[in-house]
Amino acid sequence: AAQKFLLARRLVEAGVRCVSLSIGDFDTHEANFPRIRYLGPLLDHALDTLVTDLDERGMLDDVLIVVWGEFGRSPKISPNGGREHWPQVAMGILAGGGLKTGQVIGSTDRHAAAVASRPVHYQDVFAMMYRHLGIDAQSTILTDSTGRPHNLLDVGQVIEELI
Repeated sequence: AAQKFLLARRLVEAGVRCVSLSIGDFDTHEANFPRIRYLGPLLDHALDTLVTDLDERGMLDDVLIVVWGEFGRSPKISPNGGREHWPQVAMGILAGGGLKTGQVIGSTDRHAAAVASRPVHYQDVFAMMYRHLGIDAQSTILTDSTGRPHNLLDVGQVIEELI
């Protein structure tokens, strides 16, 4: 995992505008706890190193880091000791990008099963990424191959607390 983060930093240094990396094995439908005990510290260390490295190089304000998965995880443990997909609630981490970081936006109930306060839609995160790239997601319209116009985002709004 750490090598992927180093490669991402090198690509950014070389002028690549968007870098995406994937760390597998977080889809913990079984053996959730041993896998997370192993993967959690790896992700924590690699992400901390990336943020620190970009900051020391004076690049952190120019690089928006978004960490998230495709689903949240169910609040109940399955019979296989895993956690299933849970689209009702998920988490994400944003760092750098000149944002006001170091805050938690939104909360869940005590079981992490439902949103309790300040819901953030995934398209809100996209709106933040587009803003960082200098794209106005609210006024940008894309035309598909049949000539039909589509809004870049349907519901996404910039997360004001981060600006």
